[in-house]
Amino acid sequence: MKNSKKILYLLIFAFLLRLVFLYPQYSGDVKNHLVWGNAFLANSLGLYSQHFSGYNDINYPPVTIFLFAISNLFLSGVNALFDFLNHTFSFFPSLLVPLFKSENMAMGFLKLPGIFSDIGIGYLIYKIALFLKSPKPLLTATLYLLNPAVIYISSVWGQIESVTNFFLLYSLYLSLVPEKQNIKLLSLPVFCLAVLIKQTAFWFTPFYLLLWIKEIDWQGIVKGFITSIVIFFGSYLSIGLHPVAAVKSYFSTLSGSSTTVADAAWNVWYFLFPNLPSDSQKIGLISIRQLSIILLSLVLIFLIVRLIKKYSIGRLLSYLFVWSLVVFFLQTRVHERHLAPALMFCLLTPRLFTRFLLDFIILSAYHMYNLYWSLRLPFI
Repeated sequence: MKNSKKILYLLIFAFLLRLVFLYPQYSGDVKNHLVWGNAFLANSLGLYSQHFSGYNDINYPPVTIFLFAISNLFLSGVNALFDFLNHTFSFFPSLLVPLFKSENMAMGFLKLPGIFSDIGIGYLIYKIALFLKSPKPLLTATLYLLNPAVIYISSVWGQIESVTNFFLLYSLYLSLVPEKQNIKLLSLPVFCLAVLIKQTAFWFTPFYLLLWIKEIDWQGIVKGFITSIVIFFGSYLSIGLHPVAAVKSYFSTLSGSSTTVADAAWNVWYFLFPNLPSDSQKIGLISIRQLSIILLSLVLIFLIVRLIKKYSIGRLLSYLFVWSLVVFFLQTRVHERHLAPALMFCLLTPRLFTRFLLDFIILSAYHMYNLYWSLRLPFI
């Protein structure tokens, strides 16, 4: 069987497998997503100044809210269609009507962006592996698509890490694989979309800047940058925020929604401070937060300097993996879900099957255990 058919069957199987977990259970966070999406559909203007009784205030950038709104709108359309069919045709299975109007189904539809993104990431991993002349591109994609931790985040939990990671990986793909510069420049606005879905994408900006400088001509960078600016401010204008307010709103959320040393993430600070104090707690003359930023900055400078001195695609991919681990294990206020990019970038590192395969398996198990310990779904 040709690989083109094998990857298609793998993608279909991975999608159907995720649908199995779509309905039964979900995280309480998804209820916020439902409310925020419906609020956008009701009136998008002034959305970020609204408060929702019993739910969190919006803490995601606009593109994420668009996705929630589209998911809710899609379910409304399906329900309207089922109502019409149920009243028009006697043979229509009426049980589908209350099933699709249940709360679990509403939460299930909000999982769809993450599920589709999982499938997209699997395909991109396959395509990039082919580009890198990996000996086992299909196995590489399989290790991602059938990874329990990946499935758990998108299909059981209902979180959107996969959506951010899809655009991060697609931006990488556009910079590396196409030969035409007018396609490569699309890497910048695609990265902008990743940033506008979840702020965690912003962590990777220094590496992508270097990637663009090395892989895209200066005209393409300028065009891509201008397009990104239009997308960024356009998304905020749709909810009534002018450019200054948009920048202020975005950067106000970069510090995270918590001030504890670790927000359910099993990183260095979680093990050093198991009572989980605020990261403003002092260690000598500086706070834990300040120490975290210093350590992150030193590692980032070290990696970027080495990459500038000896740039290669393989080294870039390796450093993206290393940096994913660093921001998870050394940054404060991190959630357990934030280890997800490390799994994706690990699969693209050179010598995956000769050196890093065991690392990937151990990291996946660690990630899955941390996720389950935090959410405890299913309730067993």
